[in-house]
Amino acid sequence: MATVSLGKYWAALSDGKVLGVISMSVPSDVDFCEYRLRAVACLSLLGKVKGGEVIERDGQRYFLLQHGNAARSKNPKPPKEYWLYKPDTINPAQA
Repeated sequence: MATVSLGKYWAALSDGKVLGVISMSVPSDVDFCEYRLRAVACLSLLGKVKGGEVIERDGQRYFLLQHGNAARSKNPKPPKEYWLYKPDTINPAQA
């Protein structure tokens, strides 16, 4: 099954789990700088805030952590994946 990108997000990470996500996409009439400040402040209450991409693969959703400058090296590391909880699914790592 194909992998589908659902967009760029900020995520609150704690103990190797994603506790919350907020989209980086906003309408054109929203002040992005203010939105970013408030989104990051909100997520920081839950854990360490990181940017990345949310994807869906085989009915499961994952947060892919951005590596920043390390991804531009000659031998980039694959992005670290975090499973996103959905009430109607089971963690594939535990299945």
